[in-house]
Amino acid sequence: MKILCIGDLHITGDKPENRKDNYWETVKKKLCFILGIANEQRVDLIASPGDFTDTPNLSYLEFGELVYLLKNHLNPEIKILATYGQHDMRYRTKPNTALKALTESVDNFIVITKESSPYRFGDIYFYASAYNEEIPDKKNPENKALFHVLLTHRMIIEEKLWAQQTEYEAANLFLRQNDFELIVSGDNHQFFWSHTPGGRWLINCGAMMRNKIDMVDFHPSIVLFDTKTRVAETIEISVDPPEEVFKMEKVEIEKERNEKLDAFISGLDQPKEIALSFEDNLIAYIKQNNIDKDVAQIALSSLGR
Repeated sequence: MKILCIGDLHITGDKPENRKDNYWETVKKKLCFILGIANEQRVDLIASPGDFTDTPNLSYLEFGELVYLLKNHLNPEIKILATYGQHDMRYRTKPNTALKALTESVDNFIVITKESSPYRFGDIYFYASAYNEEIPDKKNPENKALFHVLLTHRMIIEEKLWAQQTEYEAANLFLRQNDFELIVSGDNHQFFWSHTPGGRWLINCGAMMRNKIDMVDFHPSIVLFDTKTRVAETIEISVDPPEEVFKMEKVEIEKERNEKLDAFISGLDQPKEIALSFEDNLIAYIKQNNIDKDVAQIALSSLGR
């Protein structure tokens, strides 16, 4: 079986603050590219590990156009198998959401969770762990002929996204602890894959859209995976030049701001005499070191000021 692994699409018509293009048209263009690759490669299934939508309540216009694209730009024999990310849910619940409505509107669009696992397609068993769900148990571990795939939406990383990150699971450990032949993960917007010597894979395609100012140089990719050969192939998604879609003046401002924030955090790591409360010391440090106003506001707002 050929599986096209994708990442977090975050489908929405709401334009991010620092984009200047027609964002909804760009979203549809990106989705059509993915569907086109699925048709061209004659895959059996597209695996989406959550955050297919950016909001559970797409507008009627957006939902209607999304249904049209899925019905008319994808071979109906190709299934789309998805699970819920936190953005797909309404107050962390699954009913009454755009993702749920897609299962009623598009015949080959299927959503599974831990409760509905496994879903069998051919000789492959698919399991899912939606956002904040535990990993389901394999129902037929004695049958070695079957291939087992897990879709999961959780923060799995290859390396820390920032120095102080604590809420995550290490990819190599997660792969060793969960005995699936293929794991497709979402939530982490970085692209990476990992595999064992025995040929078990973990694939995290990351973000499909450049919806943040710090993603100017990011190139989204999807992965074509063959369950027979256990070979993975990366396919890069074409994107427009950053100056055509981003407010580049904001990019420079954000870059300078991040550099100042990094320097500020590094400064806090230096040994100092502590006589007052942490808050008092923080305010004193800001004043003594002429910290940029925006950076200072971020630091103080974390204290509820």
